[in-house]
Amino acid sequence: MGGATPRRPRHPRHRQQGAVMAHAAQHQAPAAAPKFLYRIADVSHAVGLSKGEIYKRIRAGTFPKGTPISRQVVVWNPDDIRRWAEKQFVPSDVPPGDKQTT
Repeated sequence: MGGATPRRPRHPRHRQQGAVMAHAAQHQAPAAAPKFLYRIADVSHAVGLSKGEIYKRIRAGTFPKGTPISRQVVVWNPDDIRRWAEKQFVPSDVPPGDKQTT
């Protein structure tokens, strides 16, 4: 009988290397999306206050309110938190350690 016929690859991994790489790239998960909203733990970490202190300041009107997105989840815009933090730490005209003479 004649020569043996070549076997056909049975699985995609047997394809040429370039084709396998292109195929794999189509099925990889997309890169992690940037975080657009903060949850309470993120806010607490960003500003260095406890969750309780944050909620106390919200009730007092001295901290930005979050936006409820469900019954149990509240989120904050990172820009609101950044603006709040910038207002809290206004630099003075006199550097630390220097005394003003009058």
